[in-house]
Amino acid sequence: MKSNWFYLLLSLAAGPRHGSAIQDEARALSDGTVRLWPATLYGSLEELLRLGWIEELHERERPVGASGRERFYRLTAVGRQTLEAECSRLESVTRKARARLSGVEALA
Repeated sequence: MKSNWFYLLLSLAAGPRHGSAIQDEARALSDGTVRLWPATLYGSLEELLRLGWIEELHERERPVGASGRERFYRLTAVGRQTLEAECSRLESVTRKARARLSGVEALA
């Protein structure tokens, strides 16, 4: 999974967000290493919408006080499953890497 997709999905795991909130959350979650510039952010959002991993909130679901220009997104069930699978994969890779670095063969 692309790292920008991972952080975008991770941002939405806490609840619906609009574009600039997703950008801010991704930067915070990655300790500043992931910066979702507008072209990357909105291109990624379109791809994740196409894959069915996220969906846009309908007008009636938007938070009270949200401006009419903001588009809000949330994870779908498939998106949450995909994020959970990626987290499991990363945990497995991390275990193997730490074992390798410590000189112990990692268990599968």
